[in-house]
Amino acid sequence: MTLASAPNATDSCNSFIPPSFDVNKVEIISDRPDCATFIFTDEDHTLGNSLHYVLMKNPKVDFSGYSIPHPSDNRMNLRIQTKGHISAQESLLQGLNDIKDISAHILDTFNNTADN
Repeated sequence: MTLASAPNATDSCNSFIPPSFDVNKVEIISDRPDCATFIFTDEDHTLGNSLHYVLMKNPKVDFSGYSIPHPSDNRMNLRIQTKGHISAQESLLQGLNDIKDISAHILDTFNNTADN
């Protein structure tokens, strides 16, 4: 199952997905809205550790963990369990947006320092 075709994916949740994002890159394994495993293709510890970090900073998230099943397999599994206030998909999208904001801030700070 992909992110766009998930049974508990709402229109508001899907509206956060940028048009350039390949939704076939993420597979969702979930039987409850508050708990899901996301399988990312062609991703590694860089995204996994970053997502885990920002997700655990979210007070609405109970658990986040990621694993790389095997070094020769180009997949990363991310497990999210929320406290029920938001869905696991919404928390993932919020985490991805947080990483984007942090990256933009770092880039702006670097560019401002380089200009001086």
